[in-house]
Amino acid sequence: MTRSWSGQLRSLVSRARARARGVTAAATTPPEGPRRPPAGTRQPLETVRQAVDPAGVRVLVVICRDRPVLLGRRFQEWYPDAQLTVLFDGPQVKAAEHGFGLTRFAHERGILRALASLPPADLVVDTRRGRPAAVRSTFRRAFLALADGGRYVARLEPAPDGAGDIAGDIAAPSSGDIVDDVGELVRRQDLPTSERRKLSTALELGLVRALADVTTEGDLLVLRKQGEHVLKLGVEDTRTALAARGVEQRVIARVPAERHVSASSVWSSDAGLAAERLPDAVEVGELTCTVYTDVLCAPRQVAVLERLLLPTSYFLPGRSSRRTRGMHYYGSDYSGLLQEGVEPEALPGTFYHLDNQIPGHYGHVITHDLSKLWAWDAALAQHPGLRLLISPPEGADDLPAYTYELLGAYGIGRERVRVITGPVRVERLITASQAFQQPNFLSPVARDVWARVTAGLLPRAGQDPLPERVFVSRRVATRRRCLNGDEVERRFEDAGFVVVYPEDLSLPDQVRLFSSVPVVAGYAGSGLINTVFSAGPATRVVLASKSYWATNEYHIAAMYGGDLHYFWCDPVLPDGVSGGVSGGSPDDPGTGRFHADYVFDVDRDGPALDALLASIGSPVRQPEPPTPAGR
Repeated sequence: MTRSWSGQLRSLVSRARARARGVTAAATTPPEGPRRPPAGTRQPLETVRQAVDPAGVRVLVVICRDRPVLLGRRFQEWYPDAQLTVLFDGPQVKAAEHGFGLTRFAHERGILRALASLPPADLVVDTRRGRPAAVRSTFRRAFLALADGGRYVARLEPAPDGAGDIAGDIAAPSSGDIVDDVGELVRRQDLPTSERRKLSTALELGLVRALADVTTEGDLLVLRKQGEHVLKLGVEDTRTALAARGVEQRVIARVPAERHVSASSVWSSDAGLAAERLPDAVEVGELTCTVYTDVLCAPRQVAVLERLLLPTSYFLPGRSSRRTRGMHYYGSDYSGLLQEGVEPEALPGTFYHLDNQIPGHYGHVITHDLSKLWAWDAALAQHPGLRLLISPPEGADDLPAYTYELLGAYGIGRERVRVITGPVRVERLITASQAFQQPNFLSPVARDVWARVTAGLLPRAGQDPLPERVFVSRRVATRRRCLNGDEVERRFEDAGFVVVYPEDLSLPDQVRLFSSVPVVAGYAGSGLINTVFSAGPATRVVLASKSYWATNEYHIAAMYGGDLHYFWCDPVLPDGVSGGVSGGSPDDPGTGRFHADYVFDVDRDGPALDALLASIGSPVRQPEPPTPAGR
């Protein structure tokens, strides 16, 4: 007997399993959800055909423990028109021509890689039994990989003796089986959004949203999925999956991986943090510039091909969290388009992807966007009509004026810039690896880009005398504030430093200032990122919170040379955020830690700062900073 519930999802699985072995619901019992079968009454897998019509299945994936060839032949007979792949985690089988795909996986990650190498599946069948934890884990890993409207089938296990109704005994997310999972996901669909978010991980929020229907067919649980989801893999796994799908990935420029020793001497107020975050040598990853065809792009650095997120979309390439601010984030493996269902505008021609996830943010434009231009000349040589593809700040229709000014200094005029505010489908997309991949490395090719921008801006700078020592301050800050900054800045002023606010200067004057001044101090962040325009070695003094893991200033100093002095300050964490700095990392940012305000410990670090300032030289009369000429 087939039980089916449609309509509002909250009615699908409120109480899902029989209380004990051998207990069945009476025929008159109102449907309340999928029930576990009595022990010893399993029906054969042929019932899959009753649950999912073969006529609608183009791509089929079967997951099993053993006998994958025999099982594959059966499903091939039942679904003769489907592209069939069998995934198994049992003993290896002899290589042979079977007429269907056969892939052994050693761990759950292998399932995702296999699914990424296939078109979106219309049907996934997990035939394993007696392994409830594995079946449940695979469901979480694989369900969002289904095509919109696809079905996911798993075998129901008999309830263990004493198992209670799930409405009265909800399993914790880390325990139970697939029935527990489905029941809890459906229960959460009826919760207020705030409560659902509080209870759920990012992946669970995606599963709740995607679970459209639940039915049972004999001893099979049948789930229907709704919505399109994008798979996220590492850089190499993405390339492998695209190759398996037959996608051309034409590399037109490449910079080999290298290792370079820091050109800067480093002093740190915390030896432990220095050892962790400021290494003596940097491993620089390989950079590639690749051409793809028929790519779906969206604002905030989104580029999708064959339902795979291209590496150019990652805010922090190579990090396991693979966060995507331009999409709904459903954990490290999946994301969803923010404007789902919107027909993308077709863009004929060739475009160079220069977007980032925080568009319009000065520091990100300098480090992320400009650092991708190392391959622009090579791309332009092959595609003379090449244009940039970029999105504006949220809520705006155009880019900030300084972005056009920076691009113009590099040699890219407005006529080559295409601003997008919604999804577009690009005929050809050229993507270049970020040469600055914070906090991992800064490739030397980025220096050439910044030098070209500097050369383009300097002719328009003023000629007023420049100070020898500057302290880069922040006039308006809502986060990462140095709470005793006034006292800190007085110490620098007493040592002959001139306090400057970069936003008060024209862009050419900023570039002149940072390319010329031999001693620069300030708070870690966008202001000091201007030191990318340095003409050579300099003395740099940085104040940063211990919970702020970005080390832009270190990577810049390591490339340009000079002395780097790093003072780590104690964060003042928001209420509800635990202490320490262990969460201050890209993969586990720790809510509130990264942007926490901080305090310079005068008693602990004041003497070292005073000694440093005295060693730089006695105060001399400083000329006024360049005349303000706002951007």
